[in-house]
Amino acid sequence: MIRYDALDALPVRGALPALDDALEDGGSAVLVAPPGTGKTTLVPLALAGLLGGPGDGRPARRVVVAEPRRIAARAAARRMAWLLGEKVGESVGFTVRGERVVGPRARVEVVTTGVLLQRLQRDQELAGVDVVVLDECHE
Repeated sequence: MIRYDALDALPVRGALPALDDALEDGGSAVLVAPPGTGKTTLVPLALAGLLGGPGDGRPARRVVVAEPRRIAARAAARRMAWLLGEKVGESVGFTVRGERVVGPRARVEVVTTGVLLQRLQRDQELAGVDVVVLDECHE
């Protein structure tokens, strides 16, 4: 069961339509917002089309979120899975050096920047990935 009460409290929710439009029109967007607004947890779920029901107008996308540290990657995946009322590995999973918890239905995968760089070296197109989110890219 999706925890809409927690999701609705995140301020970045109001920016989601513009973010969707920017990705559809130009293929890229930059979102800058203060800590605690939902950038790490709400945005990837929304971009993957996991928050609405059928016919909500949002496309189903495969999203990879890059975090600078392993602990942050695991924590982000756990939080997103909790918001969806699921276990990590179902709709949201993570991959860090030495550990991968990603099921066949996962639409959001949180990885470390090192894992993302390795994937880019093997496949510059990142086949099967629709959106890449670089979180905390200033680090």
